[in-house]
Amino acid sequence: MGKKKALVIDDGIDFIAAYKAILEANGIDVISATNGKDGFQKVENEKPDVIVLDVMMETPDSGFEFLQNMQEKGIKIPVILCSSIARASQMNFDLNSLGAKVIMQKPVDLDKLVENVKKYAQ
Repeated sequence: MGKKKALVIDDGIDFIAAYKAILEANGIDVISATNGKDGFQKVENEKPDVIVLDVMMETPDSGFEFLQNMQEKGIKIPVILCSSIARASQMNFDLNSLGAKVIMQKPVDLDKLVENVKKYAQ
């Protein structure tokens, strides 16, 4: 079985750097994008096993738009949603309808992130 590949989509390069460091240290290849449009190209070209997705990027709901695009295109890659608004918005969004596996509150617990990436990158 080859290495698992995670796609990190976040407009915060510090977040990308932190996630990349911890995931690669745990044997997971990481590719990244700083916006939804680039992220979508990477999904189609790189075929990641799991996506770590920020909610607020170009717009406050970029992450949700990204998830909707994935659903419309029938892309079934598991998504871990990371957001500083997670607690406030979790009540308003049905995770299943969005297609996200889990919402993690920023700043993300990196050990928990690794655990979730390994769990969903099957």
